[in-house]
Amino acid sequence: MADEMKRLLALLALLALAGCGVNEAGGAGEGGISLKVTGARSFDPNAEHGRVEKYRVTVEGEGIEPKIVREFSGDLEEGVITGVPAGVGRTVSVEAVNPNRLTIRAGEADGVRVGGGITEVPVEMEAVPIFINVADGSTVYNTRLAFKIFSDPANPVTVREHAGETARALVDASTNLSEIFLDAATGVGKFAPVVMDSGKRAFAVSDVATGRTHKVSVLVVDGTAVEPAPLVSSTSGDERGSACSAPWCAP
Repeated sequence: MADEMKRLLALLALLALAGCGVNEAGGAGEGGISLKVTGARSFDPNAEHGRVEKYRVTVEGEGIEPKIVREFSGDLEEGVITGVPAGVGRTVSVEAVNPNRLTIRAGEADGVRVGGGITEVPVEMEAVPIFINVADGSTVYNTRLAFKIFSDPANPVTVREHAGETARALVDASTNLSEIFLDAATGVGKFAPVVMDSGKRAFAVSDVATGRTHKVSVLVVDGTAVEPAPLVSSTSGDERGSACSAPWCAP
């Protein structure tokens, strides 16, 4: 009789444990995350390319399938996400997205432990350099290929061309330098590589210090029959001052 009672108690304990929803990441049930974001302000929030329209938050980790994605207004500096499976080793990623749907700042918190209540998670954001005059999927003449770049001018940036698993740093045709120093007042810089052959090409601009990167794929076509003209204006910090009026230019 005593043995039967012990087996019954053990079974009840197992059933109670199962009812708590124990997952493979070592947690039980669900909890919430309270985000505390710092460094979210872009260098020039008055320019359209520098305005944070929304924050995209992603939570992922073992036992979270599919990953959790939430969006918050760009006016907020904190937000709460509920319904996160409890456990350890969660990664919380935050992206600040501008009106052109480009990520201009980003940050992550790794190794987050989510319990049954609300877990406060601080995230420090860093600048992500972007191309502001050439959109992904665009077409451009090789004689007019030039990039206008926006980021925090505290760090220089570089532009690389990617081909499969390899990448090569490009140099500016006029300076023969690979590092681009952005304007201290606007956070904007320009970069014109040497004329290249036609074809589909992928380019990435990266922050030298942090490695944060933005990529575009473009179709480069022969423009030798077209009068060369720069895509960027040397006198204006606004992309609307660009000499490019063709449909491949980003708004």
